[in-house]
Amino acid sequence: MAESEAPSVDPNAITTAPDQDSFTLVPVIRDLLRTRYCAPGTIFLVEGIEIIPVSKTGRWQAVRLLLGDGDLCVQALLGADCHRFVETGEVSPGFYIKVDQFDLEWEAMDSEDGPAGAETNQKMVFLALHDLITIGWNDSYRAMIQQYRGEAVTADENLSSKKDERKESELQMMPPSPSLVPGAAAREEPISVKIEPPSSGYGDDFDMDDAFENMERIVFPNSKKASTPKAAPSSRARGPVALPRDWADHQVPLKLTTLHAIPSLPYAQNWTCNILAIIASLSPVESSYLPPYKQRTARLTDPSTAKQVHLTVFLDPESFNPAVGSAVLLTGVKNHRFDGGSLKKYASDVKNGKEWWFEDPVDLAWCDVAGIKSWWKEMEGL
Repeated sequence: MAESEAPSVDPNAITTAPDQDSFTLVPVIRDLLRTRYCAPGTIFLVEGIEIIPVSKTGRWQAVRLLLGDGDLCVQALLGADCHRFVETGEVSPGFYIKVDQFDLEWEAMDSEDGPAGAETNQKMVFLALHDLITIGWNDSYRAMIQQYRGEAVTADENLSSKKDERKESELQMMPPSPSLVPGAAAREEPISVKIEPPSSGYGDDFDMDDAFENMERIVFPNSKKASTPKAAPSSRARGPVALPRDWADHQVPLKLTTLHAIPSLPYAQNWTCNILAIIASLSPVESSYLPPYKQRTARLTDPSTAKQVHLTVFLDPESFNPAVGSAVLLTGVKNHRFDGGSLKKYASDVKNGKEWWFEDPVDLAWCDVAGIKSWWKEMEGL
């Protein structure tokens, strides 16, 4: 935990996300440490993000955030189900997040990790975040980050050019290699060069990464070792496939989720599901605050509910153009809390040459296109 040093940041330069209410950043970290009570709905400013390996193989990674409240900063670890927020850019430096479920954790540190003369029973404090939602961003903070990145790039370019000039002058002054001089014996001893690992940028006083060696039990409490894969049964014997990445044979049914069930999925956000629904409306391509900074929205309907469900497409929104009234099979969409239960297709869900939506897929025998279109025709006639 450290004092927040951001004198050039305007705390009032807040832009609220389109689907959120206005808010104010309130200093809470001091009270949180004093009472150890993690109040639902707590708001933080994301001041930094770092991805760190937490296993020897590097298979598991932890996402560490630096969160501020205007007065103090505290580090936090994202739960595995929240990593997608960072991958999609929905959480990045300068964004405000609201957290409903999180814990205050203390990790004992080795005496050799701390500075000389420090107490031997020190503990490192951090937050374990189990869910979050982006509610806005600070324009001045993000502008400061962009300015810093630009200056860093310029400095790197200048340093690189100076190094190139130095190397060129050294080459001109370098004596001929012994191997090129007649009669010289080329018996030079190999030179051992030790390359220092790059610094993480955190914890100049002591190495904080060592304190994360046992974090896997916190970030991945239910993770298990991979078992030997069994031979895949034939497509005829297989049941519905849940994930599109495992859907190689399109004649094998996908596990479908009804629109009525979206608010009741195991996770309130980012649960992967497949939907068969009618396109009730479709917007033109419009601007967005998430990458790729453009989107297209649609309203979906099916016989399971009278409510039309909101779908936001960030992945190549120009090409998502099904006709209004058509039946569409959507694969690998994610649920979201917005509007009491909605769907999103993120730009990070790359297609890898595969289609993720199918308009009127009558060639899929297991997909009841005729049934849902007949229902929609009856609804239009009412």
